[in-house]
Amino acid sequence: MNPDSVIQDAIERGERYGLESLTGVQRVVFAISEAEVYCDNNGIDGLIHRYGVPGMRTFAEAFDAVGATDVASTLLALAKGAPPPEALLDRANRLIVDRRGYTYESL
Repeated sequence: MNPDSVIQDAIERGERYGLESLTGVQRVVFAISEAEVYCDNNGIDGLIHRYGVPGMRTFAEAFDAVGATDVASTLLALAKGAPPPEALLDRANRLIVDRRGYTYESL
């Protein structure tokens, strides 16, 4: 299976069965895709509303897996408590929208 097929399959499975049903590479790919979509369209607030503050750990793990350490550490900081400071929310959203620290090929 080529990389594009792996990514497409992960996204389709994630949309159908949810993030919690995925493991390994599929979980990483879907989590990053999900974060990008939410941040691009509704901002990080939408992602937090969908997955909760503690759920940001899952997204941090995914970004860490592809070497996006700034994104990962910011999401971990968000996961530590509610309500998160506005400056931290803005930083997380900006890093994800800018695709900071990773590329499509990293997936």
